Amino acid sequence: MISSIALLITLASISAISRGIISVIDRYQMGYRKQGIIEVNFINNLFSIILVTIFFIFMVKKHNLPVFSTTYAIRIVMYALVVQMVAYGYSYVYKKINIMQSVVVNKLSDLFIPLALFLATGCLNFKSYLVSITTTIIVAIYFFYKEKRAELDKTAMLKSTLVVVPLLVFQSAISPVLTHDVGNIYDLIFFTIFTIYIRGIIALGAFVVKIKYIQNLGLSKSILLIYACRAVLTLLAQITYTLSTSSPQSSISWVFLNITPLYSVLFGNLILHEKIKWVDGMVIVLIFILALIPK
Repeated sequence: MISSIALLITLASISAISRGIISVIDRYQMGYRKQGIIEVNFINNLFSIILVTIFFIFMVKKHNLPVFSTTYAIRIVMYALVVQMVAYGYSYVYKKINIMQSVVVNKLSDLFIPLALFLATGCLNFKSYLVSITTTIIVAIYFFYKEKRAELDKTAMLKSTLVVVPLLVFQSAISPVLTHDVGNIYDLIFFTIFTIYIRGIIALGAFVVKIKYIQNLGLSKSILLIYACRAVLTLLAQITYTLSTSSPQSSISWVFLNITPLYSVLFGNLILHEKIKWVDGMVIVLIFILALIPK
């Protein structure tokens, strides 16, 4: 379990940036190339498993495996199920609403995550919660100022909110509970590795069920390279996420984790050439600075 606030912020920021790039890749795969959620998630997890196996071999040469038990195995499966459900939730959101709308939907969870963590762990950082509320209000005001009414699909926004916000709130509350008593950083990394394997099995099951409806995976050398790069980012994002949310103080981490869609806006501009204004970047900087104030 990690208690250093500075380390929690660093890990959460690395995870958020990595997931910001991942979301751009997913938008390219599902939004631009029109690939389905199930097949994209399956191939993503397949590449992640290949990479994590190499990493696992390296880890077992350097460190001892954690002690396995029925409870430990159940925790891993539950953790993987939650993470995979959140991944499917985000995939749904990115297919239904644009990136700026997803920023608002994602930030709404900040209003509930500290309360969920308090119920789960008994820890509540009032200053951090105030920052969560403030940054959510800033993002909401900025969004409604920027978005044209004609472009706002209220039904899609509501459905996306009802899908992803409960998942994020539940994930935030259950993560420190499921990783409680996991001995040290190396055990948490092993925990993450096993989680990725379970996620792969879940994705495989969903893929097998839908395989008869899949016409073309659309794989080429360039697309395979994209999947490989995503696998590296997935491993980095998942390890840093697990480490940053394992602490009862993880409400601090979530302020930074939920900046992910804002990073996605920036990287969408750099990678997909999606038009943004300089003020979009300033909003990210402002939220990051505000999040540092109570630390």
